[in-house]
Amino acid sequence: MLNAAIWNVRGLNRRDHQIAVWELAINSSLHFHGLLETRVTLTNAVRVQNGILPRWKWFSDYNSAGNRIWLAWNDDFLDIAIVDIGVQFVHCRIFIRSSHIYVLVIVSYGANDVGSRRELWQALCHISDSIGDEPWLVGGDFNAVRDLSEVCGTSGDIKLAMNEFNDCILNTGLIALPMRGERFTWHNCSDDGRSLWKRLDRLLANDKWMERWPNVFYECLTPRTSDHSPLVLSGDCRRPPMSMFHFDNYLALSPGFIASVQGIWRHHIVGTPMYSVTRKLKALKPIFRQ
Repeated sequence: MLNAAIWNVRGLNRRDHQIAVWELAINSSLHFHGLLETRVTLTNAVRVQNGILPRWKWFSDYNSAGNRIWLAWNDDFLDIAIVDIGVQFVHCRIFIRSSHIYVLVIVSYGANDVGSRRELWQALCHISDSIGDEPWLVGGDFNAVRDLSEVCGTSGDIKLAMNEFNDCILNTGLIALPMRGERFTWHNCSDDGRSLWKRLDRLLANDKWMERWPNVFYECLTPRTSDHSPLVLSGDCRRPPMSMFHFDNYLALSPGFIASVQGIWRHHIVGTPMYSVTRKLKALKPIFRQ
């Protein structure tokens, strides 16, 4: 199985962003990392890469407009060859040494406007015709949603973009992998009360990938230094179902309960709003279990 993650890191010049990427790689036992929106200049690229995962190999395309996609991999586990490069994607073939198989992976960063994203949809449809019988994974920040339920907040008219994205998925024969964790992968981090949440990031695969790893899924983790959530591809084993949240009303009548909740909720936590809320909810668990 490919231990992989894709994350729109929203810049890698800051040390806290670099540490977050390193921690994700270590904690998730990653062999492959797709990083989007690095905002690192060519002159600083090697220094930043060596400061994150110095023993890994790196690929970054500074000839493409924007230089928005980096690939990093552990050469002890993987061998990677770049197949194709576009303004909005990098296509590579990965040899997984432990299982002696090849897979194809596209890391994508969709353009902000509908018109430019059509180039990505066309490219994916064209590439899909040449995939053959190889397992194929496509993931990243597509800057588009598939359904109105994947938006929370005022977002304007997104139906055209949504329909074109769904048409692309249908035409390429890709399948949406099951997702666990955060429902929305991006938040605008607004301070004016106009919060907007969207599911812009996802992982898709073809039928050959699903045949090889029928129980594969990915986890959408809580964002830290970015406004996007990391996506971590998880192994080919079923996990026990997650227990539902349960709250007994009588707890609110316990002495000091309300004061304890208020104390935790007023605590300042550094990070995105989603990360702050998640940390506070975890801190509340001991109180709920009293």
